[in-house]
Amino acid sequence: MKAHLLFPDRDIDLKAEPPGQWREVGQDLELDTLLAAMAASDAFLHAVASSVLLAATGEGDARIIAWRQAALRDALAHAPELRALYALVVEAIESRKKHLFGLSMFGRYPRSNLHGAVELLQTYMQMLRRLRQQADTLASGFRSEAFGTLFTTLQREIGDDYFAEVQDHLDTLRFRHGVLLSASLGPGNAGTGYVLHAGNAARPGWLARLLRKAPPQYAFRLADRDEAGERMLSELVDRGINEVANALAQATEHVLGFFELLRVELAFFVACLNLHERLGVLGVATCMPTFHPIGTRRLTVRAMRDPTLALTLQRAPVENDLDADGKGLLAVTGANQGGKSTFLRAMGLAQVMLHAGLFVAAEAYAGELALGVFTHYKREEDATLQGGKLDEELLRMSAIADRIVPGAQLLSNESFASTNEREGSELLLQVVDALRERGIKVVLVTHLYDAARRLVNQAAPDTLLLRAQRRDDGTRSFKLVVGVPLQTSFGADLYAEVFGGESV
Repeated sequence: MKAHLLFPDRDIDLKAEPPGQWREVGQDLELDTLLAAMAASDAFLHAVASSVLLAATGEGDARIIAWRQAALRDALAHAPELRALYALVVEAIESRKKHLFGLSMFGRYPRSNLHGAVELLQTYMQMLRRLRQQADTLASGFRSEAFGTLFTTLQREIGDDYFAEVQDHLDTLRFRHGVLLSASLGPGNAGTGYVLHAGNAARPGWLARLLRKAPPQYAFRLADRDEAGERMLSELVDRGINEVANALAQATEHVLGFFELLRVELAFFVACLNLHERLGVLGVATCMPTFHPIGTRRLTVRAMRDPTLALTLQRAPVENDLDADGKGLLAVTGANQGGKSTFLRAMGLAQVMLHAGLFVAAEAYAGELALGVFTHYKREEDATLQGGKLDEELLRMSAIADRIVPGAQLLSNESFASTNEREGSELLLQVVDALRERGIKVVLVTHLYDAARRLVNQAAPDTLLLRAQRRDDGTRSFKLVVGVPLQTSFGADLYAEVFGGESV
């Protein structure tokens, strides 16, 4: 049986390599903060959520996103039931530990293996029965194809006939009336061709045994202290049941594998519930985003917030609206500490969360998919660098150029600010022009006034210029408005805040 909750046609692979840019994107967008909220101190939830989110820095697949969004709507609408389903699966997996001691101590002996496998499979059958009962209860309330397929599969594959048949086999394999074997004599009268027979599950009553005419039998009884004979007889039994013990051990591993796979796929939705609840407590609105094909240049946002900032501050930050349909370049300028980097991070997180099939931190969101999300942020001084900061920036941009493709999206935060105004502006505009020519969407934050002014002079119809708002008294609203760049970033405001005096 397959869960197929995250993908319509395949299982999730936690060992799959994430896209090449995931490390930089994860660092720049502070995905660790988001993952910590999703995990809620559970290492397994963190591993699953991390795998899905890091993969989402790559291409956005519309079919997979729609599949997950529908399943996530079910999870959000039935949060207690989904958590109970996940808890049952975890309980089933953890039940193996109760049998681990016996299996590890006597793993070399087929009879011990068989006994342990029978008891473990009996436990799994109890868990599967409870899982089937939950499927019967939940099937009518869930609307997504993902959960509908899962519940239908459980109802079809593990019905009453299945449980009855498995129980009959388990009762037989307990060998309450002894083990019935047959064998042939090989060279040197050595036993060969051992066959285990199942016809010893129950002995006939004494009257039936008395009246029936049985074939001739030859029997012997071991002496009470015949340790060598007992050992040899035990070895004969082990030879007879060895293949059955191995087959049953494989059966238990098969059932365990189903539980483990189901746990992985359910874990993602439990992590989503954790994040949704945390953001809800902080007053951050969320919505299921609407998405459009790659290259359509669609982006309309209402009340978008940065979820990582909310989780850090433990309160809802200022929201922003945006109407950027038809725009391939968004350039943000304005006052220092006016919310530009926060807005850029919120944009990147919304794109990654959309690709992962999650909700986004906004009241409404409609945007296009991308063939990968890339980031180029300024870095703090690193004593281990062999060259200067500009060299390091150029190397990172070169690595991005090697991987980025038409239809991708680049988020740039203060790129090439490590050099002078003229050189930095020239570098930034050459990079932006090259990316736009290849059909790559760019969202950038810059303090380079010369670069921003030249963007204004170009007056390209697909360019949207935004500016961080500054009130007349020098305070920041942390909102972005449509507007051309100003020649000052109001650094005097920061000077006045630190050292006193009036802002300019």
